[in-house]
Amino acid sequence: MGPDTGVAVVGQVDRTVIRKIELPGERTLLIRRETPADAGALAALYDRLAEDDRYCRFFSARRPPDPFIERMTKVYDRGGVGLVAVLSERPGVERIVGEASCELQPDGDGELGITVESFARGWLGPYLLDTLVEQARSRGLRNIQAEVLMANRRILAVLRSRGMVTLDFYNCPATMRVAIGAAQRIPSWSGRHDRPRILLEVPGGTWYGTKALREVGFQVVACAGPAAFGGRCPALDGQPCPLAAGADAVVVGLPTSTETGSALVDAHRRLHPKASICALDRGEGAGSGGDLPCLPAGPDGPAMVDFLERLIARGQSEEGFDSDSSGSEAESDIGP
Repeated sequence: MGPDTGVAVVGQVDRTVIRKIELPGERTLLIRRETPADAGALAALYDRLAEDDRYCRFFSARRPPDPFIERMTKVYDRGGVGLVAVLSERPGVERIVGEASCELQPDGDGELGITVESFARGWLGPYLLDTLVEQARSRGLRNIQAEVLMANRRILAVLRSRGMVTLDFYNCPATMRVAIGAAQRIPSWSGRHDRPRILLEVPGGTWYGTKALREVGFQVVACAGPAAFGGRCPALDGQPCPLAAGADAVVVGLPTSTETGSALVDAHRRLHPKASICALDRGEGAGSGGDLPCLPAGPDGPAMVDFLERLIARGQSEEGFDSDSSGSEAESDIGP
């Protein structure tokens, strides 16, 4: 903890203060651990939210019932992290204006929940999230995942600025499962390596073909590439990327004819030799991936699956991907 760390004790409740901010108007904001004594103040916070904001947080316009909130405040007992932002406007008068929690999951990651009152948006949310990540790291969590409404642009913007990767999409409601790193800046793979792992690097971090790959059991993580990390990524800086290092195959969705795309391919070959690398067919005809095999474009899910299974099985080869060895029609269109 920094030099601004202190401890406030109410009764026998541990209220360790993690951050303290002096605000204009002789106000003070404390970021401290969440405790069971905060249940009533948290209920009041959720009551003050607009219905749309409650829906973004809980996927319901109603405030959670008291037992649910009481369980939230005991997240430390389950190996997670819970923080509250407490605003003191004058001596003896304070209220909770934000909260963030990270519930430990069976795969070792944390599940994110975060709420900020409307007046403090734009600064408190990012600050609270960064503090939560620090605390999650100290508790040994590798990544922080979240299921986010696709319409919730505010939190998605905050997460993207912190290197968000996409894990999956769901319907009813339309949400996406995303992750950011906790143990390190870049997220790592979650769970056991008991199925093929595909890292997709594509602008925007989404691609229509991921659904077909996930449906057959592939574990797919979609990264926006260098754009996800302020224009640079660890591989381009000469550092191994935990996602690429742990992948069975890396699909480069950036045009490999560009300086960035070419540099990314070279970096993967040098830093991640165990991962098979291919290019995403951008509909530019044969050779659009340079000397890389091209994952076929179009809605043919079986062709994509077959391509990646054979690419992983054979490994990356400097001579290119032999597309004619099987003689099947689907395979004859694969490879440079």
